[in-house]
Formats: sequence, C-alpha cells, structure tokens
Amino acid sequence: MQARPKIRRFPRVPAVHAVMVRLLGVKPFEEFARTRILGAGGCMFVSEESLGFGSLMELSIAVQGRVLKTDGRVVYEIRKSPTEHQVGVEFLRISSGDRAFLESFVGQRAGSDSGAAFN
Repeated sequence: MQARPKIRRFPRVPAVHAVMVRLLGVKPFEEFARTRILGAGGCMFVSEESLGFGSLMELSIAVQGRVLKTDGRVVYEIRKSPTEHQVGVEFLRISSGDRAFLESFVGQRAGSDSGAAFN
C-alpha cells in the first residue's frame, strides 16, 4: 500500500520571525522566541521551556513590519535539549485581516520555495 502525501488545510513555509509568547491560565509565563515555520493556521517556534501540550497562549508575531496578534493552543512539543523545545501552535482566534495577510505571505513564499519539504 502506497502512503498518501499529507494534505494540510493551511500550507506552511519556513519563516524566522520574532514572536512574543504569553501563556494564559494559572502558570504566568512570557518569553520572546523565533518562529521557524509559519502558516495561516499556526506556527512552530522554539521555546527555552516546556509550555505543555494543550496550553493556551497569546502570540504577537512580527512579520514584514506588521504585528500579528492571535490566540493559540499547543498541539505538539518536541524537546531537542533542556533549553530547546519545538512548539507547534494552532491559531484559535485571528482577525480576518491578519489571516488574509498570512495567506498572502505564505502563498508568496511557497511559490518561491517550490519543491521544499518541511517536518
């Protein structure tokens, strides 16, 4: 049986941008990080600490002179070292303007990165 390629609802591209992360809830936590992957439906960034699967957060992401604000939820976390965790976040709430901006940004980048594969 041949494996089918995974089709994503929201394409994503490699993109390094500053992001302010603020966890919501009982454990107050804020940090600056850098995205590694960005899409209209979420992102992956590297955190110095474990944030916890399912944790809710507010993100402010600087992209091309614009600050995108979104609420998100941790959907995966991969520990690379004691001070490096790859955190995948699904955007739960984002303005229609910011989502349209991200879709355009990703579309432009995806077109210039033809054939690139991402994990």
